[in-house]
Amino acid sequence: MNVLDNIFRVFMFVLPYAVCFAAYTWVAKRAWKTTNTIARIIALFFVIGGIGFTVYRLILNIGGIFTNDDFEFVILIVMVFVLFFASVAMAIGEPEKE
Repeated sequence: MNVLDNIFRVFMFVLPYAVCFAAYTWVAKRAWKTTNTIARIIALFFVIGGIGFTVYRLILNIGGIFTNDDFEFVILIVMVFVLFFASVAMAIGEPEKE
């Protein structure tokens, strides 16, 4: 393998995890500002669960960084569902604006 192949593999390995952590951080900041305490707890529960799953997959797949060509679609799909449910929890907790 040449150097560019290794750079590509590292980039394709790191990209989905970086996207997930950035999205979880953004939603966690938004959830922390939610006025309803129960909605905040539920949203942060979803975010912490999503971060835990992402860290689990990262640890599970770190050994195959230079041998595995698979892109981590699983964590991106899980991230979409986790952020959806966290956003729904935050939306339910916010009062309607008239």
